[in-house]
Amino acid sequence: MGFTYFLSERARRAPWGRVLRAIRENEPATRAAGKNVMRFRLEAFVLGAAVMGVGGALYAHYTRFVGPLGFTPLKTTFLIWVMLIAGGSGNNRGAILGAFAVWGIWSGTDLVASQFPAQLAPRISPARILLIGVLLQVVLLTRPQGILPERPPKPVVDASGAD
Repeated sequence: MGFTYFLSERARRAPWGRVLRAIRENEPATRAAGKNVMRFRLEAFVLGAAVMGVGGALYAHYTRFVGPLGFTPLKTTFLIWVMLIAGGSGNNRGAILGAFAVWGIWSGTDLVASQFPAQLAPRISPARILLIGVLLQVVLLTRPQGILPERPPKPVVDASGAD
C-alpha cells in the first residue's frame, strides 16, 4: 500500500496529474490548451485498472478462493464509495483515511454484534448499514469536501525575480 501511495502521489504532482486535474475542473479549457483529453482519460483508466488488478490478485492470494458469491454490491460498491466520499475524493490521504474509518466502523459493529444473542443477529446487519449511512450523511452535511479535503496546488514561484 505504501508503494502504491508513493507512486500515486508522484503521478499526482507530475505534469500528468496536473492535466488530469485540469480535465476534471474544466475539460473544454484543457482541450483548448491542446491536451488530448481522451488519451489522458484512457491512461488514467488503464492505470487505475492496473492498481485494482494488483489489489484483486492480493485479495485472491489472501482469501485463497475467489467466487462470484464472495462479492456483494454492499461491500464492493457501497462501502468503497462511502470510504472515498468520507475521506475526501481527489486526495490520496483522504481515501486512505476514509477507508480506515469506514472499515473500522464496519469491523467494530461486527465485534459488537457478536456480543448480542443469536436471535438478534438478523437485525444487526441492517443496523451496520444504517450506521455507515448516517456517517456518510454527517460527513456530507458537515464537511462536503470530506474529512481531508483536497489541498489546492502550491503556486509556482518565479525564481528569476521578474514581475
